[in-house]
Amino acid sequence: MCNKRSLFVPAALVSFGLLGTSVAKADGDTHCYTLASLKGTYAVVATYSANVALAIATRHFDGEGNLTGTFTVNAPVVGSTTGARTIITGTQVGTYSVNCNGTGIFTRTLTSSTGVVTTQTDDFIITRAIERDGQLLAMALEDAQRTPSALVPGGLFVIRSYTRRPD
Repeated sequence: MCNKRSLFVPAALVSFGLLGTSVAKADGDTHCYTLASLKGTYAVVATYSANVALAIATRHFDGEGNLTGTFTVNAPVVGSTTGARTIITGTQVGTYSVNCNGTGIFTRTLTSSTGVVTTQTDDFIITRAIERDGQLLAMALEDAQRTPSALVPGGLFVIRSYTRRPD
């Protein structure tokens, strides 16, 4: 039996740093987020700076701190005067940590179809969760990559939105 009480954090609170308390505690709940709060497969949409490129991906979290995933990036061809685009695909593996307040860090190694292999670090925050069997389960989260994109040139900042897919 699943108890599905929804916990939602308005994007404005996240974007402007106005979130001063734990997401779980903001609703009067004393539960903490844990590694098990990220479990299952999530659809991911990544935005590169001012929509220079876009990626769609899946990322799977095992609930114990390990992640795997695949991605497809639609990026501009460097130097094109006609707006030509290229598709880059790849895989990733890595680890994650989760703080009680729903923030955390991803560390992942990307391997792309262009031959790029790199390790990236992202900070994230869980923006929506439900309670299932006494445990908070992330239904949505946002992340921000600490370094510019290694796949799309130009020093581009990358952010991602995650939505948990049904079991």
